[in-house]
Amino acid sequence: MAGRLSRLLSSAHDLIYPGDLYCICCGKIIDYTRIYRLCDDCMSEMKWVSGRTCARCGKSLSDHNPGEICYNCREHIHMFDRGYTCTEYGAHERALVFALKYDGRTDIADTIGEIMYDRMTAELSAGELQDRYDALVPVPVHPSRKSSRGYNQAGLIAASLSRRLGIPSDDDLLIRTRETGKMRSLTPDQRRENIRGAFAVRKRRAGDTAGKAFLVIDDIYTTGATVDEIAAALKSERDDNCWDPAPGAGRVDVLTFAAGADVIKT
Repeated sequence: MAGRLSRLLSSAHDLIYPGDLYCICCGKIIDYTRIYRLCDDCMSEMKWVSGRTCARCGKSLSDHNPGEICYNCREHIHMFDRGYTCTEYGAHERALVFALKYDGRTDIADTIGEIMYDRMTAELSAGELQDRYDALVPVPVHPSRKSSRGYNQAGLIAASLSRRLGIPSDDDLLIRTRETGKMRSLTPDQRRENIRGAFAVRKRRAGDTAGKAFLVIDDIYTTGATVDEIAAALKSERDDNCWDPAPGAGRVDVLTFAAGADVIKT
């Protein structure tokens, strides 16, 4: 019921506020020529990733960090191979993510997919990306949360990016084995404990990851705890006590819309 209501509200919103007429961040009137359906003010206020980025997770490096790795990646060994992100997580980025996740604004997923396409094709051509990755893998949500929300926002983003890149999105490969608590108020160590063992390759898909390369899709990257668990599951780096792990993925990269700032842990 909640999922159906969310979809109805989203449809009603589209009728009242056509996507090309209102800024998806602040609601200001715009015209169809605006990039990413953002007004000039919001476009300039977005913290687009440019300049130096972490060679591991992809977030923007701070001016006071002289190295090639962010402070978080110096402290934690990651299971994924390489990360990319589009923006630094700030007020405008949070507004878009929250509208998508909690307000039924599923149209924003398509815009984020467009932003991700531009970010990745700034690194490699679409053809090169097709050669590199076998599939996009959205971070799964627990069935109870998907039922209440009506959709998985990462799945919608991955579907949008898939249409643009020509790389299939595989939202059937992984499952969320248990419902986890919200991560926002947790410390990095608590986040890792909260998400530990929460993902697995579906039993009937065992062997489908062998030697393949995947690009994991999510909305936000903070400490990397979630995508580390997913990379571990795809690479069969842990025993999930359900079946003998098959040979795993050869490469797991990560692409998110926004990432936290490069800050020194105090």
